[in-house]
Amino acid sequence: MNDTAWGFVLLAAELVGLAAMSLLVGRRRAWWGWLVVLAFVSAPWLVFSITTARWSFLLLSILWAVVHITNAIRWRTDEHPGELSADDPHR
Repeated sequence: MNDTAWGFVLLAAELVGLAAMSLLVGRRRAWWGWLVVLAFVSAPWLVFSITTARWSFLLLSILWAVVHITNAIRWRTDEHPGELSADDPHR
């Protein structure tokens, strides 16, 4: 795959990831939304970094994967993740 094709694939992955973050994580507060983001954002960058031998992107992909997995685990064990309390001024 050439650089232009990779650019469009990664752009599409980022857009899907943003939509998933907004809808699943932001609005629905679904813990598994983090795994959707992992699949659609981190995984394509991981494949890109390995197939093009761009190792700095590999490190970045691994770091983001750790963040997404950690958040999924934390949100799954938390009964009400990200919920605002009644006395929160931003509510």
